[in-house]
Amino acid sequence: MNLTGKGFAGPLELMLRGTNQHYSKSSNINDDLSFGNITVSITAEQFQLISNIKTGNPLIDEYGSNDLNWLGENGKAVMTTEKEQLNISVILEKYRLNIVASDIVPLNRMVPDSRPPGCKTIKYSNDLPKTSIIIPFYDEWPSVLIRTVYSIINRTPRHLLQEIILVDDNSRLVELKSLLDKYIDKKFPRGLVKLIRNPTREGLIKARIKGWKQSTGEVVVFFDSHMEVNINWLQPLLTAVKKDRKTIAMGMLDYIDSKTLEYAHYPGYFTRYGFDWRLVFFETFFRPDQIGSNIDDPRPGVVMVGPAYAVDSKYFGEIGAYDEGMKIWGGENLEFPWRVWMCGGHLLHFPCSRLGHIARFQPYSFPGGRRHIEAYNYKRAMDVWMEPNHKKFVYDHYPEMENMDVGDLTERLQIKEKLQCKNFTWFLTNIWPELTIFDRDALAWGSIRNINHDKCLDNHEYLFQAEELLYIEICSHHLATQGFSWTKDLLLRTSLQCVVVKESTKGTKPKLEDCIIGPRDEWKHEKNGYLMHVKSGLCMNYDGFNLFMDKCDTSSRHQTWSFQHYHI
Repeated sequence: MNLTGKGFAGPLELMLRGTNQHYSKSSNINDDLSFGNITVSITAEQFQLISNIKTGNPLIDEYGSNDLNWLGENGKAVMTTEKEQLNISVILEKYRLNIVASDIVPLNRMVPDSRPPGCKTIKYSNDLPKTSIIIPFYDEWPSVLIRTVYSIINRTPRHLLQEIILVDDNSRLVELKSLLDKYIDKKFPRGLVKLIRNPTREGLIKARIKGWKQSTGEVVVFFDSHMEVNINWLQPLLTAVKKDRKTIAMGMLDYIDSKTLEYAHYPGYFTRYGFDWRLVFFETFFRPDQIGSNIDDPRPGVVMVGPAYAVDSKYFGEIGAYDEGMKIWGGENLEFPWRVWMCGGHLLHFPCSRLGHIARFQPYSFPGGRRHIEAYNYKRAMDVWMEPNHKKFVYDHYPEMENMDVGDLTERLQIKEKLQCKNFTWFLTNIWPELTIFDRDALAWGSIRNINHDKCLDNHEYLFQAEELLYIEICSHHLATQGFSWTKDLLLRTSLQCVVVKESTKGTKPKLEDCIIGPRDEWKHEKNGYLMHVKSGLCMNYDGFNLFMDKCDTSSRHQTWSFQHYHI
C-alpha cells in the first residue's frame, strides 16, 4: 500500500476526481463525482419500482463486477509495510481507524457471505414493510460513510428501501459540508438519500430521534456510520417485525478491522450482549435453552448494540423512542432494551441478518468526558427502571452517581406507568438471570477476606463464560472485582460466574465459570472459618503466595475466611 500522493489528500475532494468507474481509490468526493460527468437523474420512486432500472452511477449499476484482485475487494484486508506502520499509527490515534486503507478500498466492494448455510436457501416474501435507514454521523471519514450508504443500496431489495437518512451532528470536517451535499445530489436517485444538518452538536441519541421523526418508512433501522451490510440482511428483520410489531429485530454483527478494513466473520459464532453491575456492556454466548432447532431461528437478547436493529416506526414512538434527556452517547443500548422487555416487547437476534461493523474505541467524542456522560445517562435509566436494592450495586462502582442531578424524569416515569411495565427484578429473573443479585437468597455476600493475610478473593473484572482462575488481591471491597454471594443453594457466585473446582486433588486452583451453562459446584462455609468445596471435600487455602485447594484443617490460619455481610 502506498501512503504517498493523492491517497493521503483531503478526503472528499479526492473521491470526486475520476478514476476507475467501479473503484474509488480515495475518499475525495471530487475524484469520484466526475465519472465522465455522469449525474443520476432518476427519482427514488423510479429506483424502488423498477428493479432493473439504470441509475447512471456505475457504483450501483455495475455492482458485483469489480476486479477481485483490487485491494480490499470482497472484504480482503489492506496490508501495510513496516515502513508505513508509523504513519498508520498516527492516523489511528487521530481517527481511530485507518483512513488511508478506507480510501483505497472500493466504495462499492462486495463482502463475503457470512450467513449460516441454512439461511441461504430461505425465500422471503416480497410483501414486507418499507424501511427508512437512519445514519447519524459526526466527523465520520467520508469514504467510510459513503461506503456504508453504497452497501445498503447495493445489498437491499429496492422496493423495501424507502430512504436513507443521514443526520450530520454538526461535523467539523470541511469535506462533509458542501461536497457531501453535492455528492448526494449527483450520485444517488433523487430523494433516496437525505441529509439533515444539526446546527449545533446534539449527540448520537438526539440525532437518531431527529432522523426517526423525519422518516416516512413503516419500519426504521438505526445504523452507525461505519458499517457494511451483508446479503439479504434486511428481510429477516422485516419478516419478524411484520409478524409481531412489538419485536425489536437485531442483526448479528461481523467485524471490520479498523486497521486493515478486513471483513471478518466466524462461522458458528453467535453473539448476544450482557452487562454487569458496573453497567459494562460485553459479548457473551447464548444459553442452550435459547437456541432453536434450526440455526436460523431467532434468539432472545438481553441488551443491544446501538446499530443494526429494526423496529416498527409507530411502536418505537408508542414505547417512548429514546430518552431525549440523555446526553451524547451511551446508556441507550441498555435502557431501551430494558424498557422493551419490561413493557411487553421482545428483543430478538436473527442469525440470518449479518452486518459488518468497524469496531473502534469510543466512536463518538464526549464533550465533558466519557465517564461523566455515561454516569449521567446510566443514572437516568436507573432512576426510572431499577429498584433501590439494585442501584446500590451500581453506586458501588459509581459513587458520584448517587447524588447526581439528572434532570426531570416525569415523562419517562409516565411512559412506564402508562405501559404498565414490569419491574427490574422481573427482568433479572426472566431475561438476565446470569447476573447475581448479591444479597438475594444469600447466606453471606460482599468481599471474602482471608483473615490471616488480610487479602480478598478477586475476579480481575472477568466477564466471560469460559473458565478463568480465581485470584486474591489487597482488599478493595469493590463489588465489581471482589463481590461474591454464597447462596442458599450453596453456590459461590461472583457477579457473573460461579467458583468451581475441576479436580479433586490437593493443589488444584479454584476457577470461575459460567453459572448457567457451566458446573454449579456447592460450597460449605463456617462463619470466619473454612470455605469447603463439597464435591471434592477440599478447602480453599491461601498461604500468602498462592491460592489453592487443600485438605481441610480447621486449625489452619490459611483456611479462615470471612464475608463482608452475613445473613446467618
